[in-house]
Formats: sequence, structure tokens, C-alpha cells
Amino acid sequence: MPWTAFAAPPKPAAAPAKPAPTKKGSAAKPGKGDDPKRADARKNYADAEAKFQSGDYEAAYTLYKAANDAVPAPQTLYKMGLSLDKADKTSEAIAAYGAFLGSNPPSSMDAKVTEAQARVAELRRKAPILVRVKSDPPGASVSVDGVAQMGTAPLDVKVSPGTHKFRVSSPGYDPYEKDVTLDPGASETTLDALLTKTVAVAEAPPPVVETKSNEKMTEVQPEHHSNVAAFVVLGVAGAGAIVGGIFGVKALQGKSDFNNGQRTTDKADEVEKNALIADMALGAAITLGVTGTVLLLTSGSSDTRAARGTQRTQFQIAPALSPHQAGAAATLRF
Repeated sequence: MPWTAFAAPPKPAAAPAKPAPTKKGSAAKPGKGDDPKRADARKNYADAEAKFQSGDYEAAYTLYKAANDAVPAPQTLYKMGLSLDKADKTSEAIAAYGAFLGSNPPSSMDAKVTEAQARVAELRRKAPILVRVKSDPPGASVSVDGVAQMGTAPLDVKVSPGTHKFRVSSPGYDPYEKDVTLDPGASETTLDALLTKTVAVAEAPPPVVETKSNEKMTEVQPEHHSNVAAFVVLGVAGAGAIVGGIFGVKALQGKSDFNNGQRTTDKADEVEKNALIADMALGAAITLGVTGTVLLLTSGSSDTRAARGTQRTQFQIAPALSPHQAGAAATLRF
């Protein structure tokens, strides 16, 4: 019998090699068979590392957070806290470090656990503390260490640990001042400012000087008056008379032109305006002339007159002007 050729049976396929185990929390390079979430997490983690190395800590935090949202890992949480710490975001960094410490990190990250605990303690000593300022009545202004704060009470103010001077003030009320000591690590505190109304202080009456009835009255020295005011008033009166004369002539001339045929509204208004100015100027000149004359006459006689009690002769004059006439009113008291 001739030998019959038989096909050799196929060899069994080799089992796929298992991926090398990675440490818990590490970001290994993507390989075949990775699910999309894990691949996306590794890519975001690698991009975050590049941003962190370049000093862009806020962008690095955003990418670390995206990687941790896809695949949570203690290493990513630690890097999130470190990025916020580098960006000087104290409160957020404390929260991120707390999330890392609460994620049950593996023993291989004991050094990072110790470092995170130390940073949390240090940040809590420096973290700002929220002070809720309330006032009665509300709407008062608030200042901290002499620096005015934006807004009015009730108002939330963040200050560093230590002692700070708070001042709450409102119009019509006495200011409220208090030194507030804030211990490191405190979360928040409340300051209630009760304002009291300002009490007006009555002014003391002037002292009363008592005089004895048997004291002799002393003779009052005569007053010496200057004639400068009289001359100034008379000068202004003369100027008013000149101005009144000029506008009076212009008014008469305009009236003549109006009567001779220039019967226009503008011409009539011009005549009326010039006449009014002339009346007012002449009236003022008469009033000031009388006033200056009286001042000139009374100043000389007062030099030789002694005071005879509290009553004195008074002469008052006031101009009386209207759109169509001018004059003066005089009053004499003795």
C-alpha cells in the first residue's frame, strides 16, 4: 500500500501573554486590550505631568482630576493636592490632600502619606478663617485692621489666623470695635456687633456776668468813622447816572426812529430794553447818591457824640426797583 500523506494537525494557539502587573495607583503606558477609560486616564495623567513640570499647576490639576474621574487612583489624588498646594490654593489643597489620605494608599506611598499629613498641618496653620460679621441695625460698614471691606453687614470676611481689630460703624451710632483672636485651624466664627445710638451732648450756656447796681456807668469813647465808604457809594452812584443817561439817550433816539417809520418788533423791543436799563440805572444812581450823602453827613457828627446808652439814631435806606420804575425807601429811628 502506498503511503498516504496526512496533514499534520494544527498546533494549539499560544495563550496571550498577561500584562505585567503595575503598582497600585501608578499610571502605566497604554497597551493592547486597554478599555477606553483607562487609556483616556493614562493620556490625561501624562499630559498633567508635562503641565506640572512646566509650572502650570492649575492646568495640571485639571488634567489630574480628569484622569482620576476616569480611573480613581491614590497617586492621582496626591498629585491633585500637590498641584493646588503649588498654586497657593490653601483650602482646596487641604481638601485634596484629605481625599488622598482617605483613599487607603498602598504601603509603597508611605513617604507621600507622611508628606501630605505634614502639608495639611502646615496649611491649616495658614489657612484663612471665615468671620461672619453681623450688625444691629444691619447695613453697617466693616473694616479690619483699618482696611475698609467691600459691602455692608451682614458680611463674610476671610482673614488669616491671629488677632485682628474689627470696627463696625453706621451714621448716627457709636462705632463698635473689638479685637478678635482666631486660632489656626479654625473653620469660621461669628461677630455680632450691637450698635448704640449716639447721644448728642448739649452745649454749655455762656457764663452770666453779674454786675452790681451801684457801679457807675463808664463813658463810651466816641467812635471815629471813615468817609471812604461814602465816597465809594457816591462814585458808584455817579457811574449809574452816566449809564442811565447813555441808555436813556439811546431809548429816546430809538423811539424817534420808531415814530418816523421804523415800526418793527425788534425796534420796539430795543427801545423798551434801553428804557428799562435807563430807568434801573438812574434809580440805582439816585438811591446810592442819597445813601452816600447820608453816610457823609452822619460820619462827621458821630465823632463828637458820646454814647448815651443802648439806643442810637439809625438811618436805613433801601432801593426799590421794578421793571418799569425805580426809587428808594428810607427809615430814620432815634
